Amino acid sequence: MLKRFRVNNFKSLLNFEFKPSGLNLLVGQNNAGKTNLCSSLRFLCLSSFVSLENAILNAVRESWNLTNVHVNGNSELEFEADCLLTHEKQPLDFSYKLRLRVKQEKTGGQQVFQVIEETLNVTGGLFQQTVLLENRGGKARILREEEVIQNDMDAPRYIETSSPHDTTMLSKLYELQENPRATLFKRYLRSWLYFSFSPDALRSPDVLRDRGFLGCDGTNLSHALFRLHNEKPRLEKKIVDMLKPIEPNADLLSYLSPDPEHVYMFLEDDQGHRFSPFSMSDGTLRFLATVYLLVRLSEISQEIGMQPLVMIEEPENGLYVGHLKPLLQKIDPSGTGGQFIFTSHNPYFIDLFDNNLDGLHLIKSGKPSSVLVKPDPEKVRSLLDKMPLGEMYFREMLA
Repeated sequence: MLKRFRVNNFKSLLNFEFKPSGLNLLVGQNNAGKTNLCSSLRFLCLSSFVSLENAILNAVRESWNLTNVHVNGNSELEFEADCLLTHEKQPLDFSYKLRLRVKQEKTGGQQVFQVIEETLNVTGGLFQQTVLLENRGGKARILREEEVIQNDMDAPRYIETSSPHDTTMLSKLYELQENPRATLFKRYLRSWLYFSFSPDALRSPDVLRDRGFLGCDGTNLSHALFRLHNEKPRLEKKIVDMLKPIEPNADLLSYLSPDPEHVYMFLEDDQGHRFSPFSMSDGTLRFLATVYLLVRLSEISQEIGMQPLVMIEEPENGLYVGHLKPLLQKIDPSGTGGQFIFTSHNPYFIDLFDNNLDGLHLIKSGKPSSVLVKPDPEKVRSLLDKMPLGEMYFREMLA
């Protein structure tokens, strides 16, 4: 579980610290920094298995203009993450730090990213603030964790090596028996998921052949449901049943797969009438994708042995908010089964968090940096008898 995240000099975020709970809602006006926070989290996730350039391109869709424009001369980006994970039933506290240098290319205007410093520490059991891996300007070392367990003090504990400047050590870390804790942290970062659903992407029959899950914009929904239909039909039936409040005539999902690159999904009623995704509203498709996520994530958590971090931007777009209430009630606010971060402007969606005030975070725009304000739960709770939470947000009473 992510306990603390700090990012510095990324877009509008300067020395910005975020301490999430199990179920979180980010609110704030347009351009306040909500998406920038999600993008910085997504970048850290991606950097654990792809190059820095690819991580940036996938996280923010461009590889320039990343540092804060109000701070001249600062060409460094910083990311820190403190997490609590479990290895062989033992709780472990991980602390990860990544510091990058951004260099402007002389031709083309693109930016190049280089690792200045990368460290991963762990505390728990025999490990007390122990460095698992460290990279300083390409000079790197990796701990032989099992030698610490065996208390072999004479054996060399660290493997000295070199690391490319354009990737993190985590992305190059082999999942060996010698370093199960570092591998655990890498797998945890890789489990983070980000979604901003696009109706066009949700309607697409295109198959992402390298995955059986959703793309960040909702691409691959038809293929993901088709795989569920073939492999775990009971879960597919559960999804159809959860869809009935918004589509009362939904009886089953059916599919056509004319080639390996496409799967066409249809919703059928009890008389066999078919409806394609183009007959479904944008909100219905977003609801279907959200239901799929919740159903699959509880199972994925059991499969990978950890609770992923899931970010979903504005899930209520085009959707009657009341349909989302029973879905949110299925999420354990303690983080069991997954840690969630939602963003929203909708007062009615914000109202759904009146029993989870510890997970409410207000982000305000500012110069030179966005500012995170944590509303006082007791103060907000005392006002709920007078007005709903969404109205407090609308009236700017949460700060």
